[in-house]
Amino acid sequence: MTQRFLNVDSVPLGPMPEELFLPLPQEAAAAEKISRPALSYFEDAFLRLRRNKLAMMSLAVIGLVTAIGIVGPWCFPSVENGVPFENHQNANDIDQGPSWGQSLLAVDDYAPIPDDQIDAAYDASVPLKQPAELAAVANLKIVGIASVNGVFLSWDVVPGVSGYMVYRLLVPESGFDLQELAAGKVERGIGIGDISNPAQHSYNDGLGLDPSAAYAYSVVPFVVAPESGERSYSGQAAVLQTALINTIKLSDARLIDKDVTIGATLRGRAHLFGTDGLGRDVLARMIQGTRVDMLLALLVPTLCITIGLLFGAFSGLVGGKVDTLCMRIVEVVDNFPDLLIFIILQVAIGKGLLSLVIALSAFSWAGFARLVRGEVLRMRELEFVQASRLLGAPVGRLIARHIGPNLMGLIIIAWSARIPGVIASEAFLSLLGLGLEQPTPSWGNVVFDAARRLQVNPVQFFLPASVLGITLLCFYLLGDSMRDAFDPKLRGRT
Repeated sequence: MTQRFLNVDSVPLGPMPEELFLPLPQEAAAAEKISRPALSYFEDAFLRLRRNKLAMMSLAVIGLVTAIGIVGPWCFPSVENGVPFENHQNANDIDQGPSWGQSLLAVDDYAPIPDDQIDAAYDASVPLKQPAELAAVANLKIVGIASVNGVFLSWDVVPGVSGYMVYRLLVPESGFDLQELAAGKVERGIGIGDISNPAQHSYNDGLGLDPSAAYAYSVVPFVVAPESGERSYSGQAAVLQTALINTIKLSDARLIDKDVTIGATLRGRAHLFGTDGLGRDVLARMIQGTRVDMLLALLVPTLCITIGLLFGAFSGLVGGKVDTLCMRIVEVVDNFPDLLIFIILQVAIGKGLLSLVIALSAFSWAGFARLVRGEVLRMRELEFVQASRLLGAPVGRLIARHIGPNLMGLIIIAWSARIPGVIASEAFLSLLGLGLEQPTPSWGNVVFDAARRLQVNPVQFFLPASVLGITLLCFYLLGDSMRDAFDPKLRGRT
Protein backbone atom coordinates (compact mmCIF):
# COMPACT_ATOMS: atom_id res chain seq x y z
CA MET A 1 0.00 0.00 0.00
CA THR A 2 1.31 3.45 -0.87
CA GLN A 3 1.95 5.87 2.08
CA ARG A 4 0.24 9.24 1.98
CA PHE A 5 2.15 12.45 2.89
CA LEU A 6 1.05 15.94 3.76
CA ASN A 7 2.01 18.60 1.25
CA VAL A 8 2.93 21.08 4.01
CA ASP A 9 5.63 19.44 6.00
CA SER A 10 5.72 15.97 4.48
CA VAL A 11 4.67 14.15 7.67
CA PRO A 12 3.45 10.58 7.06
CA LEU A 13 -0.18 9.89 7.99
CA GLY A 14 0.22 6.34 9.19
CA PRO A 15 -0.89 4.67 12.40
CA MET A 16 0.59 6.38 15.46
CA PRO A 17 2.55 4.31 17.99
CA GLU A 18 0.86 3.55 21.31
CA GLU A 19 3.89 4.81 23.27
CA LEU A 20 2.89 8.38 22.52
CA PHE A 21 -0.27 7.99 24.59
CA LEU A 22 1.32 6.59 27.74
CA PRO A 23 1.42 8.98 30.79
CA LEU A 24 4.81 10.42 31.65
CA PRO A 25 6.38 8.84 34.70
CA GLN A 26 6.54 11.26 37.63
CA GLU A 27 6.45 11.26 41.40
CA ALA A 28 3.20 11.76 43.24
CA ALA A 29 4.50 14.89 45.04
CA ALA A 30 5.53 16.46 41.77
CA ALA A 31 2.10 15.76 40.27
CA GLU A 32 0.38 17.71 43.07
CA LYS A 33 2.81 20.63 43.00
CA ILE A 34 1.32 23.95 41.88
CA SER A 35 3.52 25.33 39.12
CA ARG A 36 2.23 28.90 39.55
CA PRO A 37 1.21 30.67 42.77
CA ALA A 38 -2.48 31.41 43.11
CA LEU A 39 -3.34 35.09 42.59
CA SER A 40 -6.39 36.97 43.72
CA TYR A 41 -8.34 39.25 41.42
CA PHE A 42 -6.58 42.39 42.60
CA GLU A 43 -3.13 40.78 42.66
CA ASP A 44 -3.56 39.69 39.08
CA ALA A 45 -4.87 43.12 38.04
CA PHE A 46 -1.99 45.01 39.65
CA LEU A 47 0.50 42.54 38.16
CA ARG A 48 -0.80 43.28 34.68
CA LEU A 49 -0.79 47.00 35.48
CA ARG A 50 2.88 46.87 36.49
CA ARG A 51 3.72 45.24 33.18
CA ASN A 52 2.32 48.24 31.33
CA LYS A 53 5.32 50.54 30.86
CA LEU A 54 3.21 53.49 29.74
CA ALA A 55 1.09 53.22 32.89
CA MET A 56 4.16 53.07 35.10
CA MET A 57 5.67 56.14 33.40
CA SER A 58 2.39 58.02 33.86
CA LEU A 59 2.23 56.96 37.49
CA ALA A 60 5.82 58.14 38.03
CA VAL A 61 5.02 61.58 36.56
CA ILE A 62 1.88 61.92 38.69
CA GLY A 63 3.81 60.84 41.78
CA LEU A 64 6.57 63.36 41.04
CA VAL A 65 4.09 66.21 40.57
CA THR A 66 2.27 65.25 43.76
CA ALA A 67 5.52 65.01 45.75
CA ILE A 68 6.63 68.43 44.52
CA GLY A 69 3.27 69.87 45.53
CA ILE A 70 3.61 68.40 49.04
CA VAL A 71 7.27 69.19 49.70
CA GLY A 72 7.76 72.26 47.49
CA PRO A 73 6.00 74.91 49.61
CA TRP A 74 8.21 74.01 52.58
CA CYS A 75 11.22 75.06 50.49
CA PHE A 76 9.88 78.52 49.61
CA PRO A 77 11.97 81.39 51.00
CA SER A 78 10.42 83.60 53.64
CA VAL A 79 9.26 87.11 52.79
CA GLU A 80 8.40 90.16 54.84
CA ASN A 81 5.07 90.91 56.52
CA GLY A 82 4.10 87.24 56.60
CA VAL A 83 2.92 87.21 52.97
CA PRO A 84 3.23 83.72 51.42
CA PHE A 85 5.99 83.54 48.86
CA GLU A 86 3.63 82.47 46.07
CA ASN A 87 1.60 85.68 46.63
CA HIS A 88 4.54 88.02 47.17
CA GLN A 89 4.47 90.85 44.65
CA ASN A 90 7.63 92.48 43.38
CA ALA A 91 7.20 95.49 41.11
CA ASN A 92 10.78 95.05 39.88
CA ASP A 93 10.06 91.60 38.42
CA ILE A 94 6.88 92.12 36.43
CA ASP A 95 6.38 89.79 33.43
CA GLN A 96 9.88 88.38 33.54
CA GLY A 97 10.89 85.34 31.51
CA PRO A 98 12.50 82.22 32.99
CA SER A 99 15.83 83.02 34.66
CA TRP A 100 18.34 81.62 37.14
CA GLY A 101 18.52 84.93 38.93
CA GLN A 102 19.21 88.40 37.55
CA SER A 103 21.73 90.98 38.66
CA LEU A 104 19.87 93.45 40.90
CA LEU A 105 20.76 96.83 42.36
CA ALA A 106 19.70 97.31 45.99
CA VAL A 107 17.74 100.54 46.47
CA ASP A 108 15.95 102.20 49.36
CA ASP A 109 12.51 100.82 50.19
CA TYR A 110 10.95 104.25 50.21
CA ALA A 111 13.04 106.26 47.78
CA PRO A 112 11.48 109.75 47.44
CA ILE A 113 10.15 110.85 44.08
CA PRO A 114 12.42 113.57 42.68
CA ASP A 115 10.98 117.09 42.75
CA ASP A 116 10.33 118.84 39.47
CA GLN A 117 13.18 121.11 38.41
CA ILE A 118 11.94 124.68 37.97
CA ASP A 119 14.19 127.40 36.52
CA ALA A 120 13.71 130.30 38.90
CA ALA A 121 15.48 132.64 36.48
CA TYR A 122 13.13 131.89 33.63
CA ASP A 123 11.85 135.09 31.99
CA ALA A 124 8.12 134.67 31.42
CA SER A 125 7.92 138.04 29.62
CA VAL A 126 9.71 136.66 26.56
CA PRO A 127 7.23 136.68 23.65
CA LEU A 128 6.02 133.36 22.35
CA LYS A 129 7.84 131.91 19.40
CA GLN A 130 6.19 131.28 16.10
CA PRO A 131 5.54 127.59 15.28
CA ALA A 132 8.18 127.72 12.56
CA GLU A 133 10.76 128.96 15.10
CA LEU A 134 10.34 126.01 17.47
CA ALA A 135 13.36 123.74 17.77
CA ALA A 136 14.31 120.73 19.87
CA VAL A 137 15.26 121.19 23.50
CA ALA A 138 18.95 120.98 24.34
CA ASN A 139 20.88 118.79 26.75
CA LEU A 140 18.26 116.05 27.26
CA LYS A 141 19.65 113.57 29.78
CA ILE A 142 18.77 111.09 32.52
CA VAL A 143 19.48 112.18 36.08
CA GLY A 144 20.47 109.34 38.35
CA ILE A 145 19.72 105.71 37.44
CA ALA A 146 17.16 104.59 34.89
CA SER A 147 15.38 101.77 36.71
CA VAL A 148 11.91 100.30 37.03
CA ASN A 149 11.37 102.68 39.95
CA GLY A 150 11.51 105.63 37.59
CA VAL A 151 13.38 107.45 34.84
CA PHE A 152 14.06 111.12 35.70
CA LEU A 153 14.54 113.25 32.56
CA SER A 154 16.08 116.70 32.52
CA TRP A 155 16.72 119.26 29.75
CA ASP A 156 17.46 122.93 29.26
CA VAL A 157 14.53 125.36 29.24
CA VAL A 158 13.54 126.95 25.96
CA PRO A 159 12.53 130.65 26.16
CA GLY A 160 9.34 131.62 24.40
CA VAL A 161 7.46 128.32 24.59
CA SER A 162 4.23 127.38 26.38
CA GLY A 163 5.35 123.99 27.62
CA TYR A 164 6.72 120.58 26.72
CA MET A 165 5.27 117.23 25.73
CA VAL A 166 7.10 114.06 26.83
CA TYR A 167 6.66 110.84 24.85
CA ARG A 168 7.72 107.28 25.62
CA LEU A 169 8.21 104.57 22.99
CA LEU A 170 8.81 100.88 23.63
CA VAL A 171 11.83 100.04 21.49
CA PRO A 172 11.05 97.10 19.16
CA GLU A 173 13.46 94.18 18.95
CA SER A 174 14.30 95.11 15.38
CA GLY A 175 15.34 98.59 16.55
CA PHE A 176 14.90 101.91 14.77
CA ASP A 177 16.77 105.10 13.85
CA LEU A 178 16.81 107.79 16.55
CA GLN A 179 17.24 110.48 13.90
CA GLU A 180 13.94 109.47 12.29
CA LEU A 181 12.30 109.55 15.72
CA ALA A 182 13.67 113.05 16.33
CA ALA A 183 12.33 114.25 12.97
CA GLY A 184 8.90 112.77 13.63
CA LYS A 185 9.15 110.18 10.84
CA VAL A 186 8.59 107.43 13.42
CA GLU A 187 5.63 107.35 15.79
CA ARG A 188 6.85 108.84 19.09
CA GLY A 189 4.77 106.50 21.26
CA ILE A 190 2.44 107.46 24.07
CA GLY A 191 2.32 110.88 25.66
CA ILE A 192 3.26 110.43 29.30
CA GLY A 193 3.83 114.05 30.31
CA ASP A 194 2.05 117.29 29.41
CA ILE A 195 4.00 120.13 31.04
CA SER A 196 2.29 123.51 30.82
CA ASN A 197 4.92 125.39 32.84
CA PRO A 198 7.71 126.53 30.48
CA ALA A 199 10.05 127.03 33.45
CA GLN A 200 9.89 123.32 34.32
CA HIS A 201 12.64 121.34 32.65
CA SER A 202 12.29 117.85 34.12
CA TYR A 203 9.89 114.92 34.22
CA ASN A 204 9.84 111.70 36.25
CA ASP A 205 8.47 108.62 34.48
CA GLY A 206 7.59 105.92 37.00
CA LEU A 207 4.44 104.27 35.65
CA GLY A 208 4.26 100.81 34.08
CA LEU A 209 7.94 100.35 33.36
CA ASP A 210 9.15 96.91 32.32
CA PRO A 211 12.71 96.18 33.47
CA SER A 212 13.25 93.81 30.57
CA ALA A 213 12.37 96.44 27.93
CA ALA A 214 14.22 99.39 26.39
CA TYR A 215 12.56 102.78 25.94
CA ALA A 216 13.06 105.84 23.77
CA TYR A 217 12.03 109.23 25.19
CA SER A 218 11.16 112.32 23.19
CA VAL A 219 10.69 115.87 24.51
CA VAL A 220 8.86 118.26 22.17
CA PRO A 221 8.26 121.96 22.99
CA PHE A 222 5.00 123.58 21.95
CA VAL A 223 3.32 126.97 21.89
CA VAL A 224 -0.35 127.80 22.44
CA ALA A 225 -1.96 130.51 20.28
CA PRO A 226 -3.44 133.17 22.61
CA GLU A 227 -6.50 133.74 20.42
CA SER A 228 -7.57 130.22 19.47
CA GLY A 229 -5.80 128.15 22.13
CA GLU A 230 -4.49 125.85 19.41
CA ARG A 231 -1.23 124.08 20.07
CA SER A 232 1.67 123.99 17.67
CA TYR A 233 4.44 121.47 18.22
CA SER A 234 8.03 121.60 17.13
CA GLY A 235 8.92 119.44 14.17
CA GLN A 236 12.12 118.38 15.90
CA ALA A 237 12.37 116.57 19.22
CA ALA A 238 15.19 115.78 21.60
CA VAL A 239 15.41 111.99 21.94
CA LEU A 240 17.37 109.43 23.93
CA GLN A 241 17.21 105.68 24.34
CA THR A 242 17.81 103.78 27.55
CA ALA A 243 17.55 100.34 29.10
CA LEU A 244 16.41 99.93 32.67
CA ILE A 245 18.49 98.60 35.52
CA ASN A 246 16.83 95.85 37.57
CA THR A 247 16.50 96.91 41.18
CA ILE A 248 15.35 95.31 44.41
CA LYS A 249 14.14 96.87 47.63
CA LEU A 250 16.64 96.75 50.46
CA SER A 251 14.25 94.76 52.69
CA ASP A 252 13.80 92.11 49.99
CA ALA A 253 17.52 92.10 49.24
CA ARG A 254 18.37 91.38 52.88
CA LEU A 255 16.21 88.26 52.72
CA ILE A 256 18.70 87.02 50.14
CA ASP A 257 21.88 88.53 51.64
CA LYS A 258 21.55 90.01 55.13
CA ASP A 259 24.74 92.09 54.72
CA VAL A 260 23.74 93.90 51.53
CA THR A 261 23.63 97.72 51.51
CA ILE A 262 22.03 100.35 49.30
CA GLY A 263 23.87 100.61 46.00
CA ALA A 264 25.26 97.08 46.14
CA THR A 265 24.61 94.57 43.37
CA LEU A 266 23.46 91.03 44.10
CA ARG A 267 21.96 88.12 42.22
CA GLY A 268 18.25 87.74 42.74
CA ARG A 269 16.23 84.59 43.18
CA ALA A 270 15.73 82.24 40.28
CA HIS A 271 12.37 82.28 38.52
CA LEU A 272 12.37 79.09 36.45
CA PHE A 273 8.89 79.76 35.05
CA GLY A 274 9.23 83.54 35.08
CA THR A 275 6.98 86.00 36.89
CA ASP A 276 3.42 87.18 36.25
CA GLY A 277 1.93 90.64 35.83
CA LEU A 278 2.23 91.36 39.56
CA GLY A 279 5.81 90.13 39.91
CA ARG A 280 4.83 86.83 41.56
CA ASP A 281 6.84 83.68 40.92
CA VAL A 282 4.85 81.49 38.49
CA LEU A 283 6.57 78.24 39.50
CA ALA A 284 5.82 78.89 43.18
CA ARG A 285 2.16 79.48 42.34
CA MET A 286 2.05 76.30 40.27
CA ILE A 287 3.59 74.27 43.11
CA GLN A 288 1.17 75.71 45.66
CA GLY A 289 -1.68 75.19 43.20
CA THR A 290 -0.75 71.51 42.96
CA ARG A 291 -2.06 71.05 46.49
CA VAL A 292 -5.41 72.54 45.54
CA ASP A 293 -5.80 70.57 42.31
CA MET A 294 -4.66 67.25 43.80
CA LEU A 295 -7.03 67.74 46.73
CA LEU A 296 -9.88 68.30 44.30
CA ALA A 297 -8.71 65.36 42.17
CA LEU A 298 -8.89 63.01 45.17
CA LEU A 299 -11.85 64.43 47.08
CA VAL A 300 -14.38 65.10 44.31
CA PRO A 301 -14.22 61.65 42.60
CA THR A 302 -14.38 59.95 45.99
CA LEU A 303 -17.53 61.87 46.93
CA CYS A 304 -19.12 61.27 43.53
CA ILE A 305 -18.42 57.54 43.57
CA THR A 306 -19.55 57.12 47.19
CA ILE A 307 -22.88 58.86 46.55
CA GLY A 308 -23.36 57.09 43.21
CA LEU A 309 -22.53 53.68 44.70
CA LEU A 310 -24.97 54.02 47.60
CA PHE A 311 -27.76 55.51 45.48
CA GLY A 312 -27.37 53.10 42.55
CA ALA A 313 -26.97 50.00 44.72
CA PHE A 314 -30.01 50.91 46.84
CA SER A 315 -32.10 51.54 43.73
CA GLY A 316 -31.06 48.27 42.07
CA LEU A 317 -31.52 46.09 45.16
CA VAL A 318 -34.90 47.44 46.25
CA GLY A 319 -36.39 47.61 42.75
CA GLY A 320 -40.03 48.29 41.98
CA LYS A 321 -41.46 51.78 42.41
CA VAL A 322 -38.45 52.84 44.50
CA ASP A 323 -36.16 51.99 41.59
CA THR A 324 -38.37 53.93 39.16
CA LEU A 325 -38.42 56.98 41.46
CA CYS A 326 -34.65 56.85 41.97
CA MET A 327 -33.99 56.69 38.24
CA ARG A 328 -36.25 59.68 37.59
CA ILE A 329 -34.23 61.62 40.17
CA VAL A 330 -31.00 60.55 38.47
CA GLU A 331 -32.30 61.69 35.08
CA VAL A 332 -33.24 65.12 36.44
CA VAL A 333 -29.89 65.53 38.18
CA ASP A 334 -27.90 64.29 35.18
CA ASN A 335 -29.58 66.75 32.80
CA PHE A 336 -29.27 69.81 35.02
CA PRO A 337 -26.87 72.43 33.55
CA ASP A 338 -23.56 72.27 35.40
CA LEU A 339 -22.59 75.87 34.66
CA LEU A 340 -25.83 77.14 36.16
CA ILE A 341 -25.12 75.14 39.30
CA PHE A 342 -21.66 76.70 39.60
CA ILE A 343 -23.11 80.20 39.34
CA ILE A 344 -25.91 79.53 41.85
CA LEU A 345 -23.53 78.01 44.40
CA GLN A 346 -21.08 80.88 44.11
CA VAL A 347 -23.89 83.38 44.65
CA ALA A 348 -25.15 81.41 47.66
CA ILE A 349 -21.85 80.35 49.23
CA GLY A 350 -19.24 82.55 47.58
CA LYS A 351 -15.99 81.68 45.86
CA GLY A 352 -13.75 79.25 47.62
CA LEU A 353 -12.58 75.68 47.83
CA LEU A 354 -15.77 74.50 49.56
CA SER A 355 -18.09 75.87 46.89
CA LEU A 356 -15.84 74.41 44.18
CA VAL A 357 -15.96 70.93 45.79
CA ILE A 358 -19.74 71.11 46.13
CA ALA A 359 -20.18 72.38 42.58
CA LEU A 360 -18.00 69.66 41.06
CA SER A 361 -19.51 66.78 43.05
CA ALA A 362 -23.14 67.81 43.65
CA PHE A 363 -24.48 66.43 40.36
CA SER A 364 -21.58 64.44 38.91
CA TRP A 365 -22.57 61.24 40.74
CA ALA A 366 -25.67 60.63 38.60
CA GLY A 367 -23.90 58.89 35.73
CA PHE A 368 -22.04 56.58 38.08
CA ALA A 369 -25.28 55.78 39.95
CA ARG A 370 -26.88 54.64 36.69
CA LEU A 371 -23.84 52.47 35.94
CA VAL A 372 -23.88 50.88 39.40
CA ARG A 373 -27.61 50.20 39.18
CA GLY A 374 -27.12 48.21 35.99
CA GLU A 375 -24.42 46.10 37.61
CA VAL A 376 -26.51 45.57 40.75
CA LEU A 377 -29.52 44.41 38.71
CA ARG A 378 -27.27 41.72 37.25
CA MET A 379 -25.58 40.79 40.51
CA ARG A 380 -28.70 40.60 42.66
CA GLU A 381 -29.79 37.49 40.78
CA LEU A 382 -26.58 35.65 41.64
CA GLU A 383 -26.75 32.77 44.11
CA PHE A 384 -24.70 34.27 46.95
CA VAL A 385 -26.75 37.48 46.94
CA GLN A 386 -30.02 35.55 46.84
CA ALA A 387 -28.84 33.39 49.73
CA SER A 388 -28.05 36.44 51.85
CA ARG A 389 -31.46 37.94 51.11
CA LEU A 390 -33.20 34.71 52.07
CA LEU A 391 -31.29 34.72 55.35
CA GLY A 392 -32.69 38.18 56.08
CA ALA A 393 -29.66 40.37 55.35
CA PRO A 394 -30.67 44.07 55.16
CA VAL A 395 -29.94 46.21 52.11
CA GLY A 396 -27.02 47.95 53.83
CA ARG A 397 -25.31 44.63 54.57
CA LEU A 398 -25.85 43.43 51.02
CA ILE A 399 -24.18 46.58 49.69
CA ALA A 400 -21.30 46.53 52.19
CA ARG A 401 -20.50 42.79 52.17
CA HIS A 402 -21.52 41.50 48.76
CA ILE A 403 -22.29 44.15 46.15
CA GLY A 404 -19.58 46.70 47.03
CA PRO A 405 -16.56 44.36 47.06
CA ASN A 406 -17.59 42.85 43.74
CA LEU A 407 -17.81 46.31 42.23
CA MET A 408 -14.30 47.35 43.29
CA GLY A 409 -12.92 46.94 39.79
CA LEU A 410 -15.65 49.18 38.40
CA ILE A 411 -15.16 51.66 41.24
CA ILE A 412 -11.40 51.95 40.67
CA ILE A 413 -11.86 52.42 36.93
CA ALA A 414 -14.54 55.11 37.39
CA TRP A 415 -12.51 56.86 40.10
CA SER A 416 -9.34 57.05 37.99
CA ALA A 417 -11.31 58.20 34.94
CA ARG A 418 -12.95 61.04 36.89
CA ILE A 419 -9.71 62.61 38.14
CA PRO A 420 -8.55 64.32 34.91
CA GLY A 421 -12.07 65.64 34.35
CA VAL A 422 -12.00 67.36 37.76
CA ILE A 423 -8.66 69.06 37.05
CA ALA A 424 -9.84 70.16 33.61
CA SER A 425 -13.12 71.46 35.09
CA GLU A 426 -11.23 73.55 37.65
CA ALA A 427 -9.11 75.08 34.88
CA PHE A 428 -12.22 75.76 32.77
CA LEU A 429 -14.04 77.41 35.67
CA SER A 430 -11.01 79.60 36.36
CA LEU A 431 -11.03 80.62 32.71
CA LEU A 432 -14.63 81.78 33.16
CA GLY A 433 -13.80 83.54 36.43
CA LEU A 434 -15.79 80.99 38.47
CA GLY A 435 -12.85 79.21 40.06
CA LEU A 436 -10.95 79.96 43.24
CA GLU A 437 -10.80 83.60 44.27
CA GLN A 438 -7.50 85.42 43.93
CA PRO A 439 -4.86 85.37 45.29
CA THR A 440 -5.39 81.65 46.07
CA PRO A 441 -3.25 79.88 43.48
CA SER A 442 -4.46 76.96 41.40
CA TRP A 443 -3.39 75.62 38.05
CA GLY A 444 -6.44 77.13 36.40
CA ASN A 445 -5.82 80.56 37.94
CA VAL A 446 -2.16 80.57 36.89
CA VAL A 447 -2.89 79.52 33.31
CA PHE A 448 -5.78 81.99 33.04
CA ASP A 449 -3.65 84.89 34.31
CA ALA A 450 -0.89 83.98 31.85
CA ALA A 451 -3.35 83.67 28.96
CA ARG A 452 -4.33 87.32 29.33
CA ARG A 453 -0.69 88.30 28.67
CA LEU A 454 -0.02 85.73 25.98
CA GLN A 455 1.18 88.33 23.50
CA VAL A 456 3.38 90.05 26.08
CA ASN A 457 5.06 86.98 27.56
CA PRO A 458 4.08 83.72 25.79
CA VAL A 459 6.59 81.62 27.75
CA GLN A 460 4.73 82.46 30.95
CA PHE A 461 1.66 80.77 29.45
CA PHE A 462 3.17 77.75 27.70
CA LEU A 463 5.19 76.46 30.66
CA PRO A 464 2.25 76.18 33.14
CA ALA A 465 -0.05 75.01 30.35
CA SER A 466 2.45 72.27 29.48
CA VAL A 467 2.54 71.07 33.09
CA LEU A 468 -1.26 71.00 33.16
CA GLY A 469 -1.49 69.21 29.82
CA ILE A 470 1.16 66.58 30.62
CA THR A 471 -0.43 65.82 34.00
CA LEU A 472 -3.88 65.43 32.43
CA LEU A 473 -2.43 63.16 29.74
CA CYS A 474 -0.76 60.98 32.38
CA PHE A 475 -4.03 60.68 34.30
CA TYR A 476 -5.88 59.68 31.13
CA LEU A 477 -3.23 57.09 30.21
CA LEU A 478 -3.19 55.67 33.74
CA GLY A 479 -6.99 55.51 33.80
CA ASP A 480 -7.09 53.62 30.48
CA SER A 481 -4.41 51.23 31.71
CA MET A 482 -6.32 50.57 34.95
CA ARG A 483 -9.47 49.88 32.97
CA ASP A 484 -7.60 47.33 30.87
CA ALA A 485 -5.96 45.75 33.90
CA PHE A 486 -9.14 45.41 35.98
CA ASP A 487 -11.41 44.22 33.18
CA PRO A 488 -11.41 40.37 33.21
CA LYS A 489 -12.48 40.30 29.55
CA LEU A 490 -9.17 41.86 28.56
CA ARG A 491 -7.06 39.29 30.45
CA GLY A 492 -4.09 38.30 28.35
CA ARG A 493 -4.33 41.33 26.05
CA THR A 494 -2.38 43.77 28.26
